[in-house]
Formats: sequence, C-alpha cells, structure tokens
Amino acid sequence: MDRQRPVVPLILSLALAMTTLAARGEEPATAIENRPYRIALHLASDPAARLGDRLRDDLIARWLEMTRRFVGPAWSVDVAATPSPLAGEALARAQADDVQGLDPAVDKAWFVWATVDPGTSQLVLEGREYDAGARWLGPFQRREVLSPLDAPRDLFLFTLDLFSPSALIVGQEGGRALLKVQGSAIPPASELGAVATNGTTFIPIRLITMRDDSIRITRIAYTYLVAESVEGSTARCAIVSAYRDPLSQRIARPNTLTALGIKPGDGDLRLRFVDRTTKGPAAGYTLTERPAADGPARDVGMTDRSGRIAVAPGPTRGVVKLRLLAGDSEPLAEFPIMPGESQEEREIAVDPLPLAARYQARLDALRDSIIDQVALRGRLERLMEARADGEDWPALEAFLKEYNLLPSPETFADALKKLKDEAVKTSYEATKTTVLTRHLQAEFDEIQGLIDGYLTDDAARAFGELLSSQKTKQAEAAATKPRAPEAPRLPPPGQEEAAIKAKSQPAP
Repeated sequence: MDRQRPVVPLILSLALAMTTLAARGEEPATAIENRPYRIALHLASDPAARLGDRLRDDLIARWLEMTRRFVGPAWSVDVAATPSPLAGEALARAQADDVQGLDPAVDKAWFVWATVDPGTSQLVLEGREYDAGARWLGPFQRREVLSPLDAPRDLFLFTLDLFSPSALIVGQEGGRALLKVQGSAIPPASELGAVATNGTTFIPIRLITMRDDSIRITRIAYTYLVAESVEGSTARCAIVSAYRDPLSQRIARPNTLTALGIKPGDGDLRLRFVDRTTKGPAAGYTLTERPAADGPARDVGMTDRSGRIAVAPGPTRGVVKLRLLAGDSEPLAEFPIMPGESQEEREIAVDPLPLAARYQARLDALRDSIIDQVALRGRLERLMEARADGEDWPALEAFLKEYNLLPSPETFADALKKLKDEAVKTSYEATKTTVLTRHLQAEFDEIQGLIDGYLTDDAARAFGELLSSQKTKQAEAAATKPRAPEAPRLPPPGQEEAAIKAKSQPAP
C-alpha cells in the first residue's frame, strides 16, 4: 500500500489534525474515540438469489434493527439506494483502485453480493470492506445462509465479519503499542457491539507528509498489532513483526502512525518466492506455519517450479508465522502474516543459501548416523545388563565384543570437526553467499552435544571391568580349591593276573 492523495479522508485528516493541534498545544474538537463510524452498505444480488425489492427492503430493515439493538450508535449506517458496480461477481478479484464514486464523508463501505451456491442452492453472502482512510480493500468474506428466515441474522453476523476498526498509534510502553481506537468510548448496545476486544488484530500504517503537502500512505509490511487488553478507549497491543523496530519514528519527513483492523478471510494467500540474486523461482522449498504467539508448526507444502505456493486458512484464525526451509531445516525466510488477508499474490525475495543448505544436508546425515549408533549402543547395553544380572558371563563377553566393534565416539567427533573446519574455510572463501548461518552454527553445537552426551564408552568400560573382575574371581577360586585324594592306580587288565601267578610259583 503506497498511495499519494491530495484528498485526505476522515481518519487521515483526523490524524493530521491531531498532530497539528498537538504541536500548537490545542485539543481536537472531537476525539477519535468519540467519533462513530460512517458506513455505507452496498447490497446487490444475483437474480438467482430471488431477492426482489420487497424482500431486499425487508432484509435491510430487519438488519438495521439488529445493528441498533446489538451495536448501537458506534455505527452510523447509510444504505446506498443504487449499489456500487463493485458489489458483484468480480468482487473477489477487485482492487482498491477499482473503488470509485464514494461519498468523501464515508469512513467505510461494505460491498455485499448475495448469490446462490451452485452445489447446495443455498443463499450465500460474499463481501469485502473498503476503508476510505487507508484506501484498503479488505479480505474476501463468505457466509452461507442456511434458511431465508435467518437471512437478517446472517447478514448482521456477516457485517461483523466485515467490520474492521480504525485507530491511532499514540505510543509504546513495555514493548507494546498503545492505540486509541475510533468509537471505543461510545457505549456499545451489547458485547457484540464493542469495536475492539482482546485479540483484535491491526495492521500499522504510516502517513508521511511529502514536500508538496500530499500524503503518502504506507503499510508497514509484515507487522501486526494484536490487542492483549482494552482499557477504556486504549488498546494495548503486542507487536508481531519481522523487523526489530517497525514503529520507529526515525523518519526524515513528518509522519503519523495509524492502524487498521484486519480479519482473516476465506480465500487462499498466494505467495511467490524468488531468488534475490538471480530473480529466478525458488522451487522445491518447504513452507511451515505456526501460530504467532506459540504452538507447534505444521507443513503447508512445497513451492512449485515457479516458486509459488497457496496458503489456505488453517486452524489458526489469526496471525501466523511462516517459515521457508531449505533442506527441511535451514530457514531462508520467516515472517508473520494473516492467511486470507489479501487475494493479491505477494512476491518475496529470499537468499537460497546453497552452500549452507549443502552443509545442512551433510549435518543431517551425520546426525542420523549418530542417532542410529546411540540406539544400537543402547540396545547392546540393555542386553549386557540383563546378562550381567543373570551372571551369564560368556554371553556378556560376546555382547561386549560386538559393542567394541562399533565406531568409537572419537570417529564421529573427528568427522564433525572436519566438516566444521571445511565450512569455516568455505565461509572465508565465499563472497556472494552465506555459509555458516546462525542456524547452522547452532546445528554444529547441537550435534557436538549429542556426541558428548550420548556417545560414550562408559558402559563398555563398566561391563568390561565387571567381566574382568569375574574372570579374576574364577581364577582365584580355582587356585585355592583343595585337591581330592588320588584313587589307587590299578594295573592294566592281564598284568594283575601275571603278577599273582608269579608270586605263587616257588623260587628256584
């Protein structure tokens, strides 16, 4: 979003007025938190929906009654007698520049298209919100109407889905952004009518005054403000950003920070990753998603040959962190985003880190070998322990010989050191690509810890000493054991008879 406009709508004029009056030491006539939203509803229908003038008027009348009952004066709604051409079949593909002919006094316009689902023949509401101040056409929303009798209620819930509050960023405190939300001081008719609650998500927008007094509207990319608490008219928001200081005031030109609420839409988020150097497609990389606050990551998919991938709205209905991985582990890019927030394709340039990915693959292979050795050693150690408990010393000796034939821990430590030395040397020689990334260095440290913690010969030495001790005990027992008396030696058969015969003969 980057627009220069001589005409400044309500939220922009209010922001600039507050800045000017603050410089003069004056107060604005109406504070932003006391100003209702001026909203124009453009409702059109497909002929297949059979929403004639009478039904349409009845639907709008009942819907207006529900807005008064549940929202109250925070919404000042005007229904367009002639809906904008934008409210039609092409609404999902519309751009912000397509919005024309709106009343300059309008803060927001809701373009709603009533049609029929071809599969179920049920009434379907499709729509988008246009914020005049930020010139932002919000995400595409869709809701099925299960029964014609529920149409007013579904239309009311649908407009709640479309509505996004506006705010001014008035400061930061404790790493949190402080927002003054438009209409937040107006008492809501019910809890549904609160313009901002815990969890409301905003995108920050910077309004820069140019030399010709025009206003440049710039969205701060990959940055979201998530309300953690709303006290009165002030929302205290966590800053979720890909940048260290996204709300910095170190800007040469006069500027004001505003914010616009955003909600996840029902469409896919389309991304295209390209090589930052060659501008070619970044194909075959894995994209993962996890909730921005905390939670497990899940695989979204892999970029195709053109570097494209579609991110469908997942179980997390809010801001998520996407991470593009090379070799399933080396991060190439990580940024927060809200799936469904826009139908436009975003192009993201990344550094593929080919050398880092190559060393990452070799580290993964080395880690797998170490894990296999740890598992094999653990199995043999349990077997040796069982044989030692059962005093089966020959079997213990056999398993110990098998254990000693395994590669020593020094073998893996030397292989890791050789690989790291090679990576360090390559990083010094490389000029156009990063080799030893922070993630890769952490991987080296992790594998070294794996070797030191799990690949040791302590068990082999202990069982070897036990076996040697048992052999010594057996030898000592055999040496000190008393010998049994020898049995009289009998002459061989026939020799005894000859001796008796010789004794019985007289001497000559």
